Amino acid sequence: MNTVDLSDSRYLVKAVEKTAAPDGCDGNNWYRYVLERNGSTLVGQRRGTLNQVTRYAEELADDVNSRSGGKGPSQWSSRNKK
Repeated sequence: MNTVDLSDSRYLVKAVEKTAAPDGCDGNNWYRYVLERNGSTLVGQRRGTLNQVTRYAEELADDVNSRSGGKGPSQWSSRNKK
């Protein structure tokens, strides 16, 4: 019987680090966050304090994990299967 290690199949926050504002944006309080899972990486930027952006990244990881919980078809799968 094969078992799946669920810790390997969940996105986790790997980094939150200070970064420059994206082109066209103001402010010096931007952070880059990195979520990782089994070689897949999600990277984003958000304005706020380190604590705010870290909390946001953790909530985003939880949200993405709940959407990919294996309960039904992927949101990216074709809805018009022939």
